[in-house]
Amino acid sequence: MAIGIAPYNPIAKVIWDGSIPILFSDNGVDLPAKSPNASLLIEAPRCSYLSQLTSRVLHHFCGPAHGPDEEAELWFDYNGIPLKWHYPIGLLYDIHGLQAATRSSSESPLPWKVTAHFRDFPADKLIRRQAVDSCQDYYMAMIKEADYLRNGSTKRIMNMSKADQMQLWDGLQSNNYDQFWSMNHKLLANEGTIAKSLPVRIYLPDNCPIIQEPVSPLDNDGQPRTLGQILHMAVPDLFPLDDGESPTAATALIHGVVPDLSASALWIAQNLSYPDTFLHIVIVLH
Repeated sequence: MAIGIAPYNPIAKVIWDGSIPILFSDNGVDLPAKSPNASLLIEAPRCSYLSQLTSRVLHHFCGPAHGPDEEAELWFDYNGIPLKWHYPIGLLYDIHGLQAATRSSSESPLPWKVTAHFRDFPADKLIRRQAVDSCQDYYMAMIKEADYLRNGSTKRIMNMSKADQMQLWDGLQSNNYDQFWSMNHKLLANEGTIAKSLPVRIYLPDNCPIIQEPVSPLDNDGQPRTLGQILHMAVPDLFPLDDGESPTAATALIHGVVPDLSASALWIAQNLSYPDTFLHIVIVLH
C-alpha cells in the first residue's frame, strides 16, 4: 500500500523528531551474572513506548536466547518508581524526570537513568501485559476515547479501514513521520468541524489523580478558549485568570516545553497532542 505524504506541519515534525537518551541498567539482583555490557544507551523517540524497546533490552541483558519468563516479568523503574509502559516515553520523562527535578531544584537528568527488572513484576502498580501487542491495543483504545471526546462517538476512527488504522500504529512503530501523520492529521483536523470537547489529561505532582474533564474549546459566547483558560477551569488555584496581577503558581509542560498560555486550546490540541491524540499536560509547581 502506498504511503501518503503528511501535510506540512513543522511543529508536528519537530515534536515527532524529539528524543530522550535513556541509559538502561539492570538492578544487579535479578540476573545470574552481570552482562558484559553493564548498561544500554538508547536514543528513544519521545512519542514511542517502553514496550517498543523491550526486545532490545532483553537481548542486551539476557542474550538472544531469553525466554518467555524474562519477557513476562520485565519492568522498569526510575528512582524506585515503576514506569507505566502504556504511557509515551516523553510523558514518562516529563512526569518523573522534569517534574521531579524542577521541584527538587536539581538538573534535568540526561541521560535518563532507568533500571530494568526481570522478576517480581509489581502487578499492584503496573498493568501486567506490557508486550508490544498489548501496547497497540491500549494505544488504539486511547485513540477511540479521544475520538469519542471530540465527536460524541467513535464513528470517525471506526469508519477508517483496518489498513488505515494499522497505518497509524505501523508508522509509530517504525518512527515514520509521513506514514503516521498522513493518517493522523485526519483525526486531529476532524474534517473541519469544531470538537465537542478536547481530549486533555492533566498530571499533577505527588501521585494526584489525573484530571480529565470534558471541556469545550469554545466558551459560552462561541469564542475560542485559551490554554490558560482550560487550565484555570481544571486547577484554578494554580492557574488564576490572567488579570495582570495574579501570577500562576505552576508551570505547564507539553513535550517538555512550556507552552504559551494565551494560545488557542484547540490549536494546541491539534498541533501538540501525542500520537494517541490526547493533549497530555504535566504540571510543575513553583
